[in-house]
Amino acid sequence: HRTASSQSDLHLQGALTLFLICSILSFFLPLVLLLMPGSFPQVLRAACLVACLTVFVPPASADPADAQESRQSPPRALVPTFESLPHTPFSKAVFNGWCGQHDRYLLDENGAVNAYEAGTKIAAVAISPGNPYQCSSDGRQLINIHGRHVFMVDIASGNSQWIASNDRAIAFSPDFKSVASSGPLELKPQAPQLRVILVKDKRTVGKTQPPEWIKWSANGSRIAVVYPTSVDILDRDGVNIASMTKSDIGWVKDGWFEDDQRTLTLFMETEQPPGSILKCSIAGKKCLARPRIESISIGGQGIVGTIIPLGKPPVRVDDSILLSKEYAAEIRSADSRLLARQVFPIKTGRWSFQIAVSPSGKRSILTWDDENQPECVSSEGSASTYKCKQGMLVDLTKVIK
Repeated sequence: HRTASSQSDLHLQGALTLFLICSILSFFLPLVLLLMPGSFPQVLRAACLVACLTVFVPPASADPADAQESRQSPPRALVPTFESLPHTPFSKAVFNGWCGQHDRYLLDENGAVNAYEAGTKIAAVAISPGNPYQCSSDGRQLINIHGRHVFMVDIASGNSQWIASNDRAIAFSPDFKSVASSGPLELKPQAPQLRVILVKDKRTVGKTQPPEWIKWSANGSRIAVVYPTSVDILDRDGVNIASMTKSDIGWVKDGWFEDDQRTLTLFMETEQPPGSILKCSIAGKKCLARPRIESISIGGQGIVGTIIPLGKPPVRVDDSILLSKEYAAEIRSADSRLLARQVFPIKTGRWSFQIAVSPSGKRSILTWDDENQPECVSSEGSASTYKCKQGMLVDLTKVIK
């Protein structure tokens, strides 16, 4: 603003100087012209003065507000970083995911899974790390899948019951009263009353494609079924609503329905990061892809968290994991307004960034590996990998208002 004001003052001073010169000329020039016959000297004098004013004096703004804004435009609002927002750090733990709709989450801490709320441990969870699981909407129970065995676990008491056997894709409704399965489900006597929806294989030219991934919407009204080359949307009774084609690249890491159930967003991963997004319009029956997404999460209120590699993609020379020099972590509102952003250069030793927005949209968890941590060993399967794990629970309430 000081630079803009200085330039304006210099322009005004120059204009006044030229105006003075022009005025002097317009005064003395007629004296010379008086020696010439005719009555036009005064007209010429006036024309000279008008010409000087027209050429050298800067025109006033047609809109006073524009002039005021050009001199006193407010500074652009700064986007906060994750570390500048209220946050609770944690270390030596793997974030397993959110559990239910009330912002409870699970951390794998050195091989033991614990449930947390707002940074406080509330219970030890009787499941093994790494096994697929699904929480009920209230976050009090979870389904734990160990091989072919399906267990229902009460988080508070730790009570675990074997309720079914299954070796295909399976997903429970948020209230745990229904289950969608891509194969026969053998229910055990101790299983609760369940409504079973059988999801069929898809037959294409020359082959049969079994479902690879199934997920219910948060309100239990829709079921997403992903096949190798297509996506189906079913209602709560298993009736097909829409089918869309997709490329047979990668696998589904996670997916989210929008609140109006009109769009399904899938995060696809491959053996080599980064992954990609498939945004599927149910009405349009089309899926559009967006490449180069390291991590994405969609939480409540449509709040979106992403990790994006910056710069040009690195050149591949072997089959090792390729890393970009910098990664940007972002939080955006449902209308794409940027709420928080922070760039992380990997030269600091931090890499493998992941993000997860809570079901309420009021919190986000950002995790990474830090090779500078004492005794950190990032090799797969090593107990020392826990020593590399770092993260923070970030409070977003200030930026989502």
